[in-house]
Amino acid sequence: MSQILLFTKNPLNEQVFEDRLRQLGHEVFTTKELVELCLLDTANHDFIQIFHQIILSETIANVEVKELVKTLNNYTIPIFRKSDEPVDEAQLEEWQKLGITEWIESRPSVESLREKLSCDKLTNESKIVFLPKTKEKLSLARLALSSGELKLFVILYEQKNQTIPREELCLRMWNRGKSNSSMSQLSVMVKHLKAKLASKGITGPIIETCWG
Repeated sequence: MSQILLFTKNPLNEQVFEDRLRQLGHEVFTTKELVELCLLDTANHDFIQIFHQIILSETIANVEVKELVKTLNNYTIPIFRKSDEPVDEAQLEEWQKLGITEWIESRPSVESLREKLSCDKLTNESKIVFLPKTKEKLSLARLALSSGELKLFVILYEQKNQTIPREELCLRMWNRGKSNSSMSQLSVMVKHLKAKLASKGITGPIIETCWG
């Protein structure tokens, strides 16, 4: 199941909700401190990237949620808004344009929560897609990649646009299974690789992380 990061202004408010997430087998990390750090854009990026889904509590005001989403959208992690208030289709569409993946009731049934967190809008968990390359030829030597970045690039290139699980990437990169450390290393390496490719004028989604 997923590792979930739950943002809140009051951790005591989340106890029942956390219990229902854990009934479904999810691991939950509830944080108040990260709300302020993300609003100030001083949060630990490597830490946030180990999570599969982010939930924003109803204790956080809408104006702060909008600012949080601007920062959290950099991670390509699905973001859920938990709220007591129902939203109509027009409101939901507006929130989705801002970056919210889905709306969750503050006290949902276990069945409802299960379906929300495994909805069709979320694609296959922990997989990375290397999207089609351009026709222009570019020497790898011009990219100034580290040995690890070059190895990752070659693995993704050899996939021929097919998805590859993170577990397999970790095994092929370091001959060990998935762990918080290896997942964090992989996320950082992907980020650096994307930045270096983009700096050479390669446009569009270069490497896409697919969650679910």
